[in-house]
Amino acid sequence: MNSQRLEALLAKISSLRIAVIGDFALDFYFELAAQSDETSVETGKTVQHASQTKTYLGGAGNVAKNLACLGVQVDAFGIRGNDVFGREMEHLAHQLQINTEQIRVKNGIETPTYSKPMEGGIEQGRLDFGTRNDRFQEFSIDVIHEMTIHASKYDWIVINEQFQIPLLNQATLEYLQKFVGDASIADLRSLGKYATQTLLKVNETELTKIIGKTNDWEEAIKQWVSTRQKPVLVTLGEQGMIYASPTEFHWEKAIPKHGPIDTVGAGDMVVAAFSAARAAGASIPESCQFASLAVHVSIHKIGETGSANPQEIIHTNHATRN
Repeated sequence: MNSQRLEALLAKISSLRIAVIGDFALDFYFELAAQSDETSVETGKTVQHASQTKTYLGGAGNVAKNLACLGVQVDAFGIRGNDVFGREMEHLAHQLQINTEQIRVKNGIETPTYSKPMEGGIEQGRLDFGTRNDRFQEFSIDVIHEMTIHASKYDWIVINEQFQIPLLNQATLEYLQKFVGDASIADLRSLGKYATQTLLKVNETELTKIIGKTNDWEEAIKQWVSTRQKPVLVTLGEQGMIYASPTEFHWEKAIPKHGPIDTVGAGDMVVAAFSAARAAGASIPESCQFASLAVHVSIHKIGETGSANPQEIIHTNHATRN
């Protein structure tokens, strides 16, 4: 991308206001010692040692974080528990100047947390908290109602669904879409077929479940969009990303990686960067290129759900053009 155009786009992005509604979580990383020769005096069991604790916003929070790092004013809509993980989520959001007035705090709900032990930079078996809550939908109507009231003041809206029992369900998603308009994107683990009024983002695995296996992504996606009659954004890992609508098709090839990568959260980065660019008035090719730059930055940050700030994107754009 032309450097002047990129800087103008980033300046416009810094004036945006974007809402994120959905499943907010916390990512909790720590380095786990492989060996231990200590035994608990109280229980007689082996004591495990951990260090280098790090926390990040996860789920819908990761999209919100990525938008905030790009310079966007973000309003978050969701639910958290009144517990230690929920308070850490609030702390992280405030550090990023994310507005959490519409994150409802509920007693008796565990804040969804992905606890991730790391060994030598490699994630081990997770220990999850609160990700199978069955009470989110008890309170979702209030959250969605507030979104519908305020929807018109946002430049863009991101709809997220991640948990096994999420904030949204078929009925509330269909209702919400009546108010968000075309300036929106939905990233949904299981509710994708109900995203009939907005741009839908899917990854390769999710796409295969919808249209089956194929050796011709382009033709298969074009046929799907022809039936769907609404645009899609498909992430294909090292093959890049595809935007398709009934009238437009663009395949943005991925920037070649250099060294080790960590793709956890890469899809969230694509959602955030593409959304920011489109809301700032970028064309589809420009938005895909901007998202490609941002995700290239983020995947080279190991042991975290990576982010990308404007200076990192400018540097990457310069490096790829030379």
